[in-house]
Amino acid sequence: MKKSLITLGLLVSSALFFSSCVTEEPYYRNCGCKNIEAVKLKRTKLYVSLPDYAPTPDAFAVAPNGDIILSCPNFADTSKTGCLLRITKDKKIIKIANAPVLESTQKAYFMGLAFDDDGYLYVCDNQGWTGTKEGQNKGRLLRLKLKDNKIISTDVIAYGMCHPNGVRFYNGYLYVTQSMLPEFKTKKLSSGVYKFKTTDRNIRVKNRSTDENLIFTAQTQNEKCQYGLDGLVINNAGNLFVGDFGDGTIYRLILNDRGDLVISTIYTKCPNNVGIDGIDIDAVGNLYIAGFSRNSILKVTPSREVQIIAQYPDNDGSKGQIDQCADVIVYGDKLLISNFDCVTDSGKTNRKHDKPYTVSYLKLD
Repeated sequence: MKKSLITLGLLVSSALFFSSCVTEEPYYRNCGCKNIEAVKLKRTKLYVSLPDYAPTPDAFAVAPNGDIILSCPNFADTSKTGCLLRITKDKKIIKIANAPVLESTQKAYFMGLAFDDDGYLYVCDNQGWTGTKEGQNKGRLLRLKLKDNKIISTDVIAYGMCHPNGVRFYNGYLYVTQSMLPEFKTKKLSSGVYKFKTTDRNIRVKNRSTDENLIFTAQTQNEKCQYGLDGLVINNAGNLFVGDFGDGTIYRLILNDRGDLVISTIYTKCPNNVGIDGIDIDAVGNLYIAGFSRNSILKVTPSREVQIIAQYPDNDGSKGQIDQCADVIVYGDKLLISNFDCVTDSGKTNRKHDKPYTVSYLKLD
């Protein structure tokens, strides 16, 4: 247990140092990946600037009415509890009230988001990210009912989670990544994908290989970045794509009608230094990936070619540059990009947390 806490604490203590520099032009570094296709880099633009109470934007979901819901765990300033924002189609920003904090920490650290077919919002509350003793193994998967920009009911799907990060809904099931599972005590970091029914309530997760809801695990081989399964997305055929942050590996998980894993394969490999985070997919099967560590956006074509389509050096994001992107979402003819702008440890382009707090976008072809 002590070793687990130290591992998590080291990761997060490095996440809370900050820094910056301004540049306007996208640039590209050769990341040494054989299947990368050379493409002209796109320039990103500013979509919205966020209020002071939202310094760390993270994950997106499209609400039933077409608005964007954005999670802000606010790790860059933990004096502010995490929150949810609504960004309307005309770019008005509204804070969603009544965020359900965890009693023992009096905080909410919202990360991954997903709506189901009935309009309920599922949220990963990653209490463990801060590395505090109070938050260790206290992560939750929550089901929220929204009305008039308020949370009017909260159900706990699962609790006791070490590091819940991304979530997706498909065909009555929820798929959640846990990016760190130190209780596995493997030589290289283990992480996993969990499956829950939308009707599950108060499932206790022990973060061990014996967890009944655990359907897939991976060990991150990159010793320079021991951070595992993170972003995920599901295509129309029900195939789940999940990325290993540290290794740059995209796995494809083929599921049966009950949502169980049938087979897993390596779909493609991205550079292992870009830090693949949030993932989305377009109508023709292109994957778009937030390259957290290198301020980059990657595209994986249906033929599995990897393209870096946007990339920036360290900057403050004031002109819409990518400033440590955590998530992406296809939104009409745009790809929206959340700028986390928080982590500054070794291997990260980002050097400082600073204003403005932003969402960027690039035009899709």
